[in-house]
Amino acid sequence: MKEWSPAKKWNPFNSYKLLSQVYRWRHIEREKAIPQPALVTIDPINKCNLRCDWCNAEYMLKENNRMLSRDTLMDLADFLPRWQGSQEWPAGVEAICIAGGGEPLLHPDIGPFIERAVANGIEVGVVTNGTNLDELLEPLSKCTWVGVSVDAGTAATFQRLKQVDCFERILDNIQQLTAYAAAHDCCLGSGRAGYGVSYKYLLTPDNIEDIVPAARLAKRLGCTNFHLRPASVAWDKLSAHKPTLFHNGEDMRLEAAIETVRPLEDETFGVYGITHKFGSDLNPANGFNHCHALFMTCVVMPPRDETRERFRLGLCCDRRGDLRLEATEVGSSVEEIADFWGSGNHWAIFDTIDLADCPRCTYQPHNQIMEHVILEDSMTYKFI
Repeated sequence: MKEWSPAKKWNPFNSYKLLSQVYRWRHIEREKAIPQPALVTIDPINKCNLRCDWCNAEYMLKENNRMLSRDTLMDLADFLPRWQGSQEWPAGVEAICIAGGGEPLLHPDIGPFIERAVANGIEVGVVTNGTNLDELLEPLSKCTWVGVSVDAGTAATFQRLKQVDCFERILDNIQQLTAYAAAHDCCLGSGRAGYGVSYKYLLTPDNIEDIVPAARLAKRLGCTNFHLRPASVAWDKLSAHKPTLFHNGEDMRLEAAIETVRPLEDETFGVYGITHKFGSDLNPANGFNHCHALFMTCVVMPPRDETRERFRLGLCCDRRGDLRLEATEVGSSVEEIADFWGSGNHWAIFDTIDLADCPRCTYQPHNQIMEHVILEDSMTYKFI
């Protein structure tokens, strides 16, 4: 399936962009100081006001419904731009993805956090269910992008999959945000490829019929793109379920739907059916030997016990809540993150990872680039 049209090749969902990180990642070596990640994910709160059938954060919502304190968020906004890893690489995290084991815009201090991070020179992206967009138009307009996980094209499908009747409200919120961005001289409304509001669509066998109306809605609402990717089984459910969701020819139906809506594209709107991190049948196909990505990014999450810690540091967004992939000695001070990064304890987690415990991997291209481009130099990348 063509994930994008030739004119839209240079888009934010094209994993070839990760090759720009080769010169950072080649400093990832045992017993050496390694570079701080370019991107850090922040999970402000583990609460949600929807109940999605496929929720991959269900474990977090049940086990820990806490949130990061305002002070912790502000400390992170100040620490990340000055985090110094390897001396061979400049200081500072370059981008933050605000997401979560829940709905991040439910956090009462998320607006000031976004504004503080942006003021400190960090680019911000937000993944949200869209229910609270209208309350945060100004801070969200300072983001590079906002991805709204709608996952439906009709009110009936939305209510069936998310068990809440608020589809029209979310559409109205999206339109308010795109109109605000267009009317103001702001980052979100810059009009550059990859910037702006994205209508996100997590594909399951139960919403495949809604792809066409959803893409049409995305363009009508002023979104920059329609971004679709297949769902997968969450890490904590792998032992009880087969790691496959698709088995009835959904790949062919997806291809037909994408080709139907491709003519909607123009200079300001793109259609992206992202499947390169999956097999031809849309099911997981990770294709690497080790998880190098836990040295390339991380997730700052709410504490489990607020009397003992301010936050938790996870090393994989696909396995939020899995203690095997958490830096359990970190959590009192944001400065501890830098002390842990590249330490013996960090490498000990790398050594114990069993990829059989992993679901579909968000960082599949990161790991493949590390193994094939950096370690094996299969592309002779210095010969440009």
